[in-house]
Formats: sequence, C-alpha cells, structure tokens
Amino acid sequence: MRHSGTGRIETERLILRRFTLEDAEAMYRNWAGDPAVTKYLMWQTHENVEQTKAVLRSWIAAYENDDKYEWCIAKKENNEPIGSIGAFHYQEKINAIEVGYCISPAYWHQGITSEALGAVMKYLLDEVGVDRIEARHDAQNIHSGGVMCKCGMKHEGTKIRAGWTNAGICDMELYGYVRGVTDADGQKEPHSISDAEIERLAILAQLALSGEEKEQAKRDIGKMLGYVGKLGELDTEGVEPSTQLFGVSNVFREDVVTNGDGSEDAFLNAPCRKNGAFLVPKTIS
Repeated sequence: MRHSGTGRIETERLILRRFTLEDAEAMYRNWAGDPAVTKYLMWQTHENVEQTKAVLRSWIAAYENDDKYEWCIAKKENNEPIGSIGAFHYQEKINAIEVGYCISPAYWHQGITSEALGAVMKYLLDEVGVDRIEARHDAQNIHSGGVMCKCGMKHEGTKIRAGWTNAGICDMELYGYVRGVTDADGQKEPHSISDAEIERLAILAQLALSGEEKEQAKRDIGKMLGYVGKLGELDTEGVEPSTQLFGVSNVFREDVVTNGDGSEDAFLNAPCRKNGAFLVPKTIS
C-alpha cells in the first residue's frame, strides 16, 4: 500500500477532511451523543462533550502517521461536521482495508453516507492502492447494507452470532469490493440482499419460503434494487413533480334504472324465497 493519510476530499455536497478539536461540540451534538446512532455500533454513546474531545485528541495525534484514516464528514455549505468515516484493519500482504462510518440522523436517507463512502473508496483505491475494501454491519441494521450495495460492494456472507454491538450479540453481514472483479457482462455486481433480510421479510409477510424460493426472492429483490439505483442516476433537473403518471378520467357510466328482467329464472336457483327475495340462513346470531 501507498499509505497517504487522511487527505482532503471534496464531493458535490461534502468536504471530507481531518477533524480538529473545534469539531467536538458539533460531533457530540450531531451524532456521538445520540443513542440512535450508536445502537448498532461497538463504541458507546458519549456521555458529554469532554469525552468527545478526548476521542478527537487521540485522532488528531494519530494524524502524524500516514496510515491513519479518519475523515470528518462536513457540509460543503458551512463546513459543519455531520458524521465520520474511517478506514482501519488493513492487511498489507493482500492490500485489503476495512471501512466504517456513522452520520447524524438528520442526514439519514439522503444519499449523504453513500456519497461519502464512494469518495473514500475511490481515494483508497487510487491514492492508497488497496485492492480490496471490506465492510460489515449488524444484520439488524439493513440500511447500512444498502449504502454498501449502492457503492458497488458485494454481499459476501453472514457470520452467525459472530459480533456484538450496543444492541447485543448479533449476526454480522459481510461486504467486499475487489478491484477489477465484475460480472460476466462487465458491469458491477448486482445489488444483493442477505439471507437474514429475506428471513425478516418472510416473517413480516407471514410467508413460509422454501430454500429455492428464498434464493429466487433474493435474485428478484436484487434486480429491483438495481433498477431503483438506475432511477437515481436519472437527470431530473427542471422536471416538475406530479402525483399521476397518466391523465385521470371517470370510467364509470351513469346508473341506468330498469324494471329488471329474468327474476323468476333467478329464483329457480334459490333454495328458499320469501316476499319476492332470496331467503338465506343466518350466519351471525
């Protein structure tokens, strides 16, 4: 590896930079002091800003080493810290490294995390020269897996009861990106969904799926996720939002009142009749 340290990276909406001690207040307020952020992580929620400052001091000191990778995710518009992303557990012999991240709940489901992860992956591949990037998440934290898939990582398996987070002992979902590994068509690997996620969906839908049906469901959902990803690449600049794809018109005709016909023929099928109507037994008493 060509260790390059925590270099500054800019994306469309973000600045990824080194932390400073002045970031402590925002870090504690935006994510480090929030139990919702740390629920599926292995480090404890910070009890106060002094604890955050202590962590930052250790990171800042480590920046002197060219193998320290810990970025502050900051908004480009005002440089406010909203999350962190780092790389660690590198294996020099196979040019592999692991990444991890967390972000303020105010910026969940906005594509911010995948924008940051994609930029860091590019930095690690181009500047550091890694060949393999790994990531993992608590199986209950399915949105984190979605971020990894969106950035081109492939689901490589599930380790049962092989990890722990603040939510307890858990199954760990493993993801990886390997330089130059593509599918037969030369495209990125399709989006994948884990066995644990399929099991959870089957329980919610009250379905008993066979092994073959689970595999088919994984393939089908993977294709749907891939299609959604393609939709996200569309340029919708200047496109007005709408609530209907097609024009709406009333397809019902006006009621036509007639005297009826064939009633006697219909009564031929009635087991009983009374006062010109069908007589049926009570179903609720």
